Amino acid sequence: MQLHFTRLLFTLVLLTGLAGCGGVEEDSQFETIGQALDETNEDRDPPKGLNGTSPACFWAHRTQQVLRNLGSGALDRGAGFLPGIPLSDVSAQCRHVLRSAVECALTRQQSVIDPVTGELYTGWWGLAPSWSGNVLDTPGRRYVTACMVQRLNYYGAPVPILLEGPAPSIARNASFDAQYSIEESTVFGDLFSSTTPLLGILPAFNVFVCWESLLPQSCGLLGLPLLGSRLCDDLPLCGLVPLGPCALSCVRDGPYWKCRPNLFSAPWTETVRVKLDTATCQ
Repeated sequence: MQLHFTRLLFTLVLLTGLAGCGGVEEDSQFETIGQALDETNEDRDPPKGLNGTSPACFWAHRTQQVLRNLGSGALDRGAGFLPGIPLSDVSAQCRHVLRSAVECALTRQQSVIDPVTGELYTGWWGLAPSWSGNVLDTPGRRYVTACMVQRLNYYGAPVPILLEGPAPSIARNASFDAQYSIEESTVFGDLFSSTTPLLGILPAFNVFVCWESLLPQSCGLLGLPLLGSRLCDDLPLCGLVPLGPCALSCVRDGPYWKCRPNLFSAPWTETVRVKLDTATCQ
């Protein structure tokens, strides 16, 4: 019974945090979002950033197939262009998922052009910069997956976040602790290597998420009616696997966690934690 309650509470905590601590009233929440968008680049340099990726677009089977295909080759397929991905596979409304992949993988000095829409996608977090000219390697697959998942937001609105993990580009920096004081969750997974058939309502891959801290006390969650809401926006295609508290599911790796996707696997060190701006929950 205690384990069941812990997992239930964890799911509520996780989903609200990824939505920007849904405990604030809607008007206040969008005011905070507007303030975040008005920040200068200097104020929001990596590893700071914004979430806001639509779960419906991310988990769609066609999107997942496109991402798998992208991982099998270089992002830059010549002259700075991504491969041509038709709108029938990823619609104009869901192209932001492609942008998210690029922002997670490449540095701010790297960019690629979507040949279908003409949009320029510029890197941000730099978790797999070699993907620009080469096949996405195993650490890159894991880091980019975790980064993209940590940017999901079922409200579809951008919220300030800070990413932390063993990768040098998102290494913990104590100077950010005052502003990003709410440790929310750690994620690990690999969408690019998944061989799950993209059929029916079968999730494309499993992403593992553990509860990082006492977010209910930090964000006023306990009274919220979020049983019907999830990170995945209640989509049957979502592959979210809640693990409960990180301290029970993973082992310490310095200031981070290393976690096993299954009992027979070696621990993965390629995990990504998300922290929330203190103002998000005020």
